[in-house]
Amino acid sequence: MVDAQTRLDNPGRIMNLKMHIGLRVKAARQQAGLTQEALAETVGKATETISNIERGFALTGLDTLQRISEAVGSPMTYFFEGVGEGREASQRRLEKELQLLTEAQALEEKDLDVVISLSKLLNERGR
Repeated sequence: MVDAQTRLDNPGRIMNLKMHIGLRVKAARQQAGLTQEALAETVGKATETISNIERGFALTGLDTLQRISEAVGSPMTYFFEGVGEGREASQRRLEKELQLLTEAQALEEKDLDVVISLSKLLNERGR
């Protein structure tokens, strides 16, 4: 649990974590073909709670996140992938990364290889 002083010292980091987890919850829910209402009912929360989590307005407890994980069929670690890797991302960047991840999950393996190659080329160009 994050204490009050840590929240005061790192407000951007806490907001970034809420946005990151929220966007991942939304992506996992959509991949599972669930509405916010269906997910809320499955995990025993109000639809508004799910909406607030997805929009980064609320940081849910681990017990709720575990129930969400089970409901959408994603490991709990999925919601934290990429957190704390040394760069703070804007909400817009997190949304774009999530969009890329969602699109990549739908690709066939050979097409995914092409995307990886393109990504490597773009990264090399940027250095």
